[in-house]
Amino acid sequence: MRALRRAKGYTQRQLAEKANCGRKTIIDLEAGENVAVYTLFRVVSALGMALEIVDKRIDLKSLADLVEHDE
Repeated sequence: MRALRRAKGYTQRQLAEKANCGRKTIIDLEAGENVAVYTLFRVVSALGMALEIVDKRIDLKSLADLVEHDE
């Protein structure tokens, strides 16, 4: 998160203002502390990025391919 913020040229305070949160939240995020998911989405959005939730379950064809390669 720190690298993204710096690449955009934002200070912690500027990013906090853009994300409508406190500077302490940005500090916590950059330190790897837990923050609310909606806060994370706001900060990521303020950086011009997006988070995506994807289905990590494996489909049957991929599973068959894995088994085939193991044998």
